[in-house]
Amino acid sequence: MDGAAHFERLARYNRWANRRLYEGVAALSDAQYREDRGAFFGSLRGTLNHLLVADRIWLRRIEGTGPQPSSLDEILFDGLDELRAAREAEDERMLRLVSSLDEARLESILAYRNFRGQEVEMPLGPVLTHVFNHQTHHRGQAHTLLSQFGREAPVLDFLYFLLER
Repeated sequence: MDGAAHFERLARYNRWANRRLYEGVAALSDAQYREDRGAFFGSLRGTLNHLLVADRIWLRRIEGTGPQPSSLDEILFDGLDELRAAREAEDERMLRLVSSLDEARLESILAYRNFRGQEVEMPLGPVLTHVFNHQTHHRGQAHTLLSQFGREAPVLDFLYFLLER
């Protein structure tokens, strides 16, 4: 499997896992969704918004277009329904992006300025690996928060995604 196909699979997994996670979160009350549970971004609301913020930052760096969040903890969408719709749209945007990539683009250098103002240059392939790994990291935090409310959290393992295919 070439790199482009690998990233397409990761983007499909990302969409699958996000959908499953949001289904679980939707079963909570609004108060539970907003409750600060001491996670890095406080609540499920904060954690899920952070994931969208980060994807928007990275997609803007890669594509040169799209929304530009102002901080990593920005609340883009207060309510779960609006956030869920935006998450779906961003997952589709990611799928379109990775579907358009070839090996030369994956090896090309992405130059950007980080939030500290530092100039960074890195090949696009490793950047995309970071983007998908970052999603997995914070989905794991959200999964724990969901479990803390006594809910059976959905299985998000990559192998289960593959088995469903």
